[in-house]
Amino acid sequence: MEAVTQFADRRTELEEKIRSLEAEKADLLSGIASLKEKVAAYELGKTVATLESEVESLRTEKAVLDEKAAAYEAEAGYELPPSTTEGL
Repeated sequence: MEAVTQFADRRTELEEKIRSLEAEKADLLSGIASLKEKVAAYELGKTVATLESEVESLRTEKAVLDEKAAAYEAEAGYELPPSTTEGL
């Protein structure tokens, strides 16, 4: 009879351990999913910031070149072909 009680106690102990581990597993999976979304959002934010900086730099370069082209046109008395992004 004592052996049966020991096995029952061991079974109860193992079942509790299983429930505890399953709860921890679910919590970890939820945390991992949340962190993956957070990291993805940060990475997208970095990409946006980098592209915004590059686009601003290109806009500045285009404006400078447009001014130079206009100065050459006025100085030389001839027109250069319009830029391909005219009107953007």
